[in-house]
Amino acid sequence: MKTNKPKALYVHVPFCDVICAYCDFTRVVTHPKLIEDYLYALAQEVKLYPDINFETIYLGGGTPSALNSDQLTTLFEILKDYSHKVKEYTMEVNPESLSIEKAELMVKYGINRVSFGVQSFNQDELVFMHRAHTIEMIRNGIKILRDAGINNISIDLIYALPNQTLDKWEYNLNQALTLNIDHISLYALTIEENAEFGRLKIKPIESELEEQMYFTAIEFLKKHGFNRYEISNFTQSKPSMHNLHYWNYDDYIGLGPGAVSLYQHKRIENTKNLLYYSQFKFHGNSVDLSINDEMFEFVMMGLRVRNGLSINRFKERFNQNIEVVFESAITKGIHHNWLFIEDGYLKCTDDGYGLLHEILVEFMN
Repeated sequence: MKTNKPKALYVHVPFCDVICAYCDFTRVVTHPKLIEDYLYALAQEVKLYPDINFETIYLGGGTPSALNSDQLTTLFEILKDYSHKVKEYTMEVNPESLSIEKAELMVKYGINRVSFGVQSFNQDELVFMHRAHTIEMIRNGIKILRDAGINNISIDLIYALPNQTLDKWEYNLNQALTLNIDHISLYALTIEENAEFGRLKIKPIESELEEQMYFTAIEFLKKHGFNRYEISNFTQSKPSMHNLHYWNYDDYIGLGPGAVSLYQHKRIENTKNLLYYSQFKFHGNSVDLSINDEMFEFVMMGLRVRNGLSINRFKERFNQNIEVVFESAITKGIHHNWLFIEDGYLKCTDDGYGLLHEILVEFMN
């Protein structure tokens, strides 16, 4: 089985000024000493992966922009040797923690794409989610980024919130268009057990309404020139190169507490404990992936993408023919009009896209 060089680097920055009510990622409230210890440990962890030429870097969180300018400078310096040749360098930014100084610093160190944490244009929904920004901050933040020279901007929107109506969701979509951005990611609210919503026993909305919101968004965005290139991601012309590495099942490295790597046929999970991480005890679980694991995951990730998965890439990677390995699942999928093969790619039909979970069960069997 072919071993691949990692193409993508993810760095988890676990600090937030305010903890969102829906969030179950590895995160802590910003504190100068914790950030100092984290950055010192990160500088050691990155040395575990010398001589890798990454194509993309993604700074996620948490809220990377919650770091002050000095802390951000330290973070960028730690990663500088890895960032010279990257094609896409993304940073997650929240509207309330962006400043002109930070935006100029980001550009200085090569950040050329921002994932902007908008989530909603309804102030009551932002308050309900414990988001710390206002609608005015969203518009001001977009201007700051553009003035600094960052024009590749994606926004996140959350739907299926308790008490959210279809009208309020359509308002969010309409407002998103007024920003003139190129990329939108949509996320249905999931009630995570360890998040505040989970502890408060918040009930999810009816699945029929959630589905209606999703398909409303698909039709709305399509009408306005946004191509759904992945189940939850829409763009006019700039798909996320970093996320495409995940969906193409390329190897990637994850740094920081709670980050995950796919590296040399292993899934390596970093510790979520910030104290352990600061003591250089970086890795938690490590799972050896069998060829069957990897073949299934290749399919699972590849079918999320509108363009599908390359039959040739599967053969090059595993030295096996996907139409033989998964003959039963593919035959059944084509028979039910869930799957089709076109120009060397296995793809989901429109109907299949909505039934991806059920389709993947067939591949598991």
